[in-house]
Amino acid sequence: MLFVGAVIISYMGLLVGLAVAAPGASVTGTLIEFVPGNWRDEAHIPAYGMLAWMVMWGLRRRGWPVLYAIPVGVLGTLVFGLWTEVAQGTVPSREASLPDLLNDLVGSLMAAVLMRYQLPARDLLKRCLSARMRHTGVQTKGTESI
Repeated sequence: MLFVGAVIISYMGLLVGLAVAAPGASVTGTLIEFVPGNWRDEAHIPAYGMLAWMVMWGLRRRGWPVLYAIPVGVLGTLVFGLWTEVAQGTVPSREASLPDLLNDLVGSLMAAVLMRYQLPARDLLKRCLSARMRHTGVQTKGTESI
């Protein structure tokens, strides 16, 4: 479990590093200049969706019910996104923006929807496949025909 926490914290560090990088000022800032401006805005959606997914997945691995892990993951991601926007506003030539925060929220909500319906969809698929195997006479290894 310590490994999962370390991965999440490292990813958060990456997001903060990208948020406070001044264009052209460092290696990260130079890399940011290669990405078109409108792509940078939409990049918040998958970036914060991934963060929310990792937080919710980590909570689920700790035994949290999905209905508790989802709001904690979304709220935690939104608070972190707000914090990074505030930090970004302190950097010269960068500014905090509400659209970026809304994109963070969209990404975390998309991850929440995927987390919420992942298990029911997987269970439905298993039930369908097992019913199909029973009714088609397909035998699996180690079974006998009657």
